[in-house]
Amino acid sequence: MGKSSNFSGQPIFNQLIKFIDKGEVREIARRHNAERYVKKFTTYNHLIVMLFVAFEGYHSIRETLVGLLANAHRLAHLGLNYVVRRSTLSEANKRRVSDVFADIYMSVYQRHGDSLTDSRLKDADMKRLYIMDSTTISLFKDILKGVGRNPKTGKKKGGIKAHTIIRASDHVPYLVRYSAAVRHDHTFLDEVFNLPGGSIITFDKGYVDYGKYEVLTESGIWYVTRLKDNAVYQARKEFNIPDQADSGVLKDEEIILRYGKNKQQEHRSRRIAYWDSKSERRLSSLPIILRWQQRR
Repeated sequence: MGKSSNFSGQPIFNQLIKFIDKGEVREIARRHNAERYVKKFTTYNHLIVMLFVAFEGYHSIRETLVGLLANAHRLAHLGLNYVVRRSTLSEANKRRVSDVFADIYMSVYQRHGDSLTDSRLKDADMKRLYIMDSTTISLFKDILKGVGRNPKTGKKKGGIKAHTIIRASDHVPYLVRYSAAVRHDHTFLDEVFNLPGGSIITFDKGYVDYGKYEVLTESGIWYVTRLKDNAVYQARKEFNIPDQADSGVLKDEEIILRYGKNKQQEHRSRRIAYWDSKSERRLSSLPIILRWQQRR
């Protein structure tokens, strides 16, 4: 254990906010004009309050203020010097754009991302691996009765959907985007093109879009996903499977997936059939080989 006493005797929250550069926060706020008409409740103070809300699991402004008042004697440890008024916090939440906090997050992530790496991961490929998924956050019908479309069942699909990309070696979000709950997942594939060349992205069957799979290949990005049960494909060539005990691989083949108008365009991929002994079921995935090359 190191002998540094930098954080000795300090609350955990206070230790965490020391990783946030106040000067960088001020610069980001200036770029977004987030301090316009602000007298006291700065972007930095707003950020600290919202972090306090997240760590404590509060769900309302009233609950937040009660929590701050209960910790009034510890405000210095929270990085604050006063308890914000309810109207001020409400107005700041409405006025300050979310892009300010997104840029602050990315600034902290880029500054300290290297220290987040899990030392147990030795394989260089794991450092290029990203995981993408989405989750739907339902909205209460009594609050937003007009949200969502009206399906035949009469049950509305109101809410928002959070799309997240996580870098496997860091275990923290690399990118987060929000959309309407009814929006299809595959539209979020456009965000994958921002990943560095040579990256590996894995996602579920909800992101199926053969045309974008082709663009990913041309961009030098590998993908791994599940093949839908009703997918139509043409098998071109089957590869020999090395004789290895308990490999689980049942089949390795080159396939053609068709897309576009009248299914005239082709996407070349690899289909791997795998037996998962733990769940005792057969899995089929589509790992892409960059600029298609035959397996050696």
